[in-house]
Amino acid sequence: MTRFGAGGDASVFERIAADAKTVGSNVTAAEIACLAESKDMGPDELGAVADIMEHLARKKREAAIQMYLNMSRIPQKSPKTFENFDFGRLKGCDAIARLPTLSNLYARRNLALIGPEGVGKSHLAKAYGRECCMRGMPAYYIKARELSDKLAKAVRLGNEASVMAQLIRPACLIIDEIGRCRFDRACTDLLFHVVDSRGEKDGPNLVLMTSNFTADKWDECFTGGSTLLCTLDRLFDEATVFMIKGSSFRGQGLETYSVEAVPTVSKLATKD
Repeated sequence: MTRFGAGGDASVFERIAADAKTVGSNVTAAEIACLAESKDMGPDELGAVADIMEHLARKKREAAIQMYLNMSRIPQKSPKTFENFDFGRLKGCDAIARLPTLSNLYARRNLALIGPEGVGKSHLAKAYGRECCMRGMPAYYIKARELSDKLAKAVRLGNEASVMAQLIRPACLIIDEIGRCRFDRACTDLLFHVVDSRGEKDGPNLVLMTSNFTADKWDECFTGGSTLLCTLDRLFDEATVFMIKGSSFRGQGLETYSVEAVPTVSKLATKD
């Protein structure tokens, strides 16, 4: 399960120090070396300490990954991953096959996957968020209709700050199926502040959006005039947009049989 924090060719003291830091102990390689000398520890003893610390660090990382996955809202039953997505289906652009590197996340470039139903947009979005969690960075997945309801409830209850913080905090915010509902003016205004605040965050950061509609038609989904324009300006100022064309992949496992119903012929009993 562990995918981040892998060791390299560092010395045994550096590896122990790195793993100790992972489990919450801030000790340097030099301190460990001095302790090893004072205790007259040989290679076997140092190796045993390194193995124990590596095990503890791995458990800590796995717990963190599971926590990020649980908080992400990405469905974990039959998970959508990059490994079980057939990139061979998508022709004409090699760049989409580089999504598993998360280069957009590290470059702070938003992502939009736009195309008809069934071409893999949501699969790729969920896989991106999952990979983000596997690398020790929080992600948050939400469908546009759920987001609209969430923002409307925040405005109604007056807890906009709390909801905004929840949407700003993750490194990767995924908004799936934009266009299936309409955001009123108050929700559009609140979304603008979320997008604007995310743009000011430090570190890896992006908003990943999926939609059946190109962005020039999003004014049919959002109310807001100039606020909507400002939101779109911030979302697409530094972004990569994949326009996915083609027919739906759904139904690939569908089996169809043609059968014929034949009337039953009844035999009448005859008497001699």
